[in-house]
Amino acid sequence: MALLAAWTWVLVACGGSSTATPSSSVTTATAATSTPTTTASTAGKPFESKAYHYSLKTPDWTGTSAQTAWDGTGSPGDGDPTVDVLVGPEGQRAFVYAGPTNATLTRFVAKARALNAKERACPPKPEKTERTTVSGEPAIIDELHCGVFALSADLIHDGQVYVFFTYEQPGDEAAMRVWFRSLLKTVSLD
Repeated sequence: MALLAAWTWVLVACGGSSTATPSSSVTTATAATSTPTTTASTAGKPFESKAYHYSLKTPDWTGTSAQTAWDGTGSPGDGDPTVDVLVGPEGQRAFVYAGPTNATLTRFVAKARALNAKERACPPKPEKTERTTVSGEPAIIDELHCGVFALSADLIHDGQVYVFFTYEQPGDEAAMRVWFRSLLKTVSLD
């Protein structure tokens, strides 16, 4: 079971660069792996992830599917081949990966936070946590400053954890909150 997934963005964030390289990996349990074909969405059509079987209900966001599915090990960063890359209408960037889990959402996030604090020089607790829903599923959004300002949304649907994350240099946190939550409202897991 991947325990570090909930805070992937913190691992990227703790690198301190808005053009971060993939985050370091911390080994966790292994899950099944598949090899999807990398695809980019076409302008004017909603993005559909070939790797993780979710879609966005708006053509305003485009994206590129991960080259391979996440196997549940480590904590993928924004440049990892197991991460979908989403691009918003104003150049915003968000990232997504998913994998099987048996944990509850609360347990998944709590263990991921504790492990992240141990492995990185980031606070053990996010500055702000919000419970919400994404595509009808309970979700937890965390906010944290750790070299950059990072947002992460974690949810579980049919035994699969989904991790949506983004980060940027501090300075426009309010705008990031708005567009990230707006993006999450377009997610469909059907």
